[in-house]
Amino acid sequence: MHFRTLAAVQAPITIEEDKAKDLEIAAVLAELKARKDAEKDNIMLGVYMEELKNLRSSFARAVNREIVGIMDFYSADPINPEYLSFEDYTEELRKEYNSTADCIKLAQGKIVEANGYPLWGRFVIRNGKVFQREAGPLKHEKRTKRAKRMRALPDYPRKKLYASFADYAENGRGFSYDEEHGGYGFIYNPNAMWDWYQIGGRWPEMFLVKDSCTDYSVGERSWCNEDYESVAPEGYIWVCAAKKKDIEWQAMREWREKKARERFSKLEKIFVTGQYEEGFRGAITPQGVFYHGEMEYFKGEAVEDYLKRNDILDNRKYPVYVHDIVDADNWFNREDFEWINNGAVPVDWPERIDEYIDSLEDEDVLVGVDYHI
Repeated sequence: MHFRTLAAVQAPITIEEDKAKDLEIAAVLAELKARKDAEKDNIMLGVYMEELKNLRSSFARAVNREIVGIMDFYSADPINPEYLSFEDYTEELRKEYNSTADCIKLAQGKIVEANGYPLWGRFVIRNGKVFQREAGPLKHEKRTKRAKRMRALPDYPRKKLYASFADYAENGRGFSYDEEHGGYGFIYNPNAMWDWYQIGGRWPEMFLVKDSCTDYSVGERSWCNEDYESVAPEGYIWVCAAKKKDIEWQAMREWREKKARERFSKLEKIFVTGQYEEGFRGAITPQGVFYHGEMEYFKGEAVEDYLKRNDILDNRKYPVYVHDIVDADNWFNREDFEWINNGAVPVDWPERIDEYIDSLEDEDVLVGVDYHI
């Protein structure tokens, strides 16, 4: 799944001005755009363009560098090996090896575990006999012809099935012996929260800043929305990274409410007239207008009810709607709990966001990150 997170980069940030690099990236972007106009079906050209857009200014490159450092601690495959741990399964595997398992002797004479390769649980042992699971049109357990050619070996010692403990661990369970740690197991990051991310991604339009602002990043758009750009209020631009002091919070609130009211009017008109607008992919029902798997407009609903239902008129200080908050020291999640009166209570997430942004300095940079796990 994909989630939108708010990443915070604490000041001061080292920004290495490099106008030559800026011009080089701009030239490559122009070349790629010309190629993309000629090769409209070439998805990879769009991907390369978005990667470069995320790096086209000294500020954007600095933000990208800082985000790499912050996110690496939570990566499923971190760059820094110090974030990795070894999960030792040797003792657990040894206990399994010294125990028994339900096994089946195949018609060819080979003995295999009922829940292992190549049967994978498709046959089971009942009262000393082998049955095929989900057999026939009724999908029930049955003594099929194939099952009758098999012999049940319940509680068969694994030591008789495998040549050695190493044979069981490696071929029976698929583990490799780790020389460094002296055991069977796997290396992983216990703090892993993501396996892929982009600055911007599916949600590149995170903040409004004045069009005179110079310290911002547009990030890189996901391939699924690279050609779509939301309209911004006159005098502003949408960005996915900017300094806290440059973000126009009030303009964001007002614009969000304005667009919601326009959306309500559009949905109400569709319902009343029974006419779809061009490109609209919802459906009119007796109850209202159905869109993207849910009722977006209800028959007879007032605009104030619509705004309230969609949290447009909430009292948030900062109109930021994310699943997580991450910085160099913390990863907060909307599903977190806090202890109150010796009990676990779900965190008030809008309040947590407001308090967190309040705690930041004006020069700190806020970044919208799209991550997958």
